[in-house]
This record gives sequence, structure tokens and C-alpha cells, in this order.
Amino acid sequence: MIITGIYKIYNKINNKVYIGSSTDINKRWRDHKWYLNHNKHHNLHLQSSWNKYGCDAFEFTIILECRVNKLLIEELKFIALHNSFDNNYGYNVNDPEHKFLNRKHSEETKKKLSLQKMGDKNPMFGKCGDKHHNYNKKVSIEARNRMSLSHKGIPTYRQSNVKLTISEVLEIRRIYREEKLSQLKIGDMFGVSYSTINSIIVGRTWSSVV
Repeated sequence: MIITGIYKIYNKINNKVYIGSSTDINKRWRDHKWYLNHNKHHNLHLQSSWNKYGCDAFEFTIILECRVNKLLIEELKFIALHNSFDNNYGYNVNDPEHKFLNRKHSEETKKKLSLQKMGDKNPMFGKCGDKHHNYNKKVSIEARNRMSLSHKGIPTYRQSNVKLTISEVLEIRRIYREEKLSQLKIGDMFGVSYSTINSIIVGRTWSSVV
């Protein structure tokens, strides 16, 4: 049974928690355990505790079932509730999957970023009409909806037999390059596995799409 919602990984010894969300919580828990047991988890803080206390010290709990479009906001609520961004209380601190949620730019940095993209410094400068890379390209309603959710950081669920589109592959690369999300998080956003995202990023697949 596929369950969409928010989950908690709880350390019964030090009471620290990790809050996460997924469109398939049971699969996500299996993924967490595999990476932790093989000492390959993306969250070094959680991995260190797993190595120190052992798997029996941790408890996995589904704390809320919700719709896909509510995942991000509910996840943030529970992260705030458990204060799991604080190293003293949780494992979400410096977590690659959640770094983007509390990332802020200074006003000076915002101005620099803005100036870097003004006029002919903008890669899209002068690219309108038939010069635009998306000119005369048709995007399906499903793809548009998925891309819209992706921009908002909301995971989506994909049937296993549905393939990615060229637009989605380009969006995956952009998110990884510019927004610095982990490949696991991007996979959840597009409803595909980590290995699929990794293959796209390193060029094992879709290498002809640039």
C-alpha cells in the first residue's frame, strides 16, 4: 500500500528526530535503512548516530497522511514543531534534502544576483520568438503540472511505466545545478528513483539532451 505523507525517524536514546516527507513512505523508509546500513546516507549527522547507537535505537513512525500538494507545508510544520533544525533536538540540521528550505540571501547578494542577470548578461537576453529554446514546443498538461509542483518543491508520484519527458530532464538538471537539492529529493519531486536522477546528472542517460 502506497502512503503519502510525513514521517519521523526517532532516536530512542537521545530523543533526536529526523522529519521527512514522501509520496511513498514505506519505500522511503526502506531507502533510508539501506543507505544507513551501508554507511552511505546523505545525512552525515543521522548516519553518525546510526553508526553509534545501532539500528535498534531508531524508531520509524508515520505521523501524518496527506495529499501531495500539502507535503511541503506539513513537513515544515513538523520540522518546526520538533525543532529538528537545531542540532540539539534533531537531524534536519545541515541536511542536504532540507537545506533549501531555510536558505536566505543577504540584500547585497540579491542585488549582485540581479545585476548578473540584467540585459545581455542574462542567458535568455534577446531570445524571443523563434530564438527561444521552447519556441513551437508543445508541453503536455501533465508535464506542466509536474513542473509547476517541482518549482514549489512539492514531490509528485509517477506510475512506474511513465517515462520522463525532455522538458523534465532539463528541469531536473537545472534544479540540481542551481537549487542545489539532493538527488534523493529531486527524485521524490519527479516521482522517480535516486538511480534515475543520478544517471541523468552524470550523463549515463539522456546524454543527447542538453
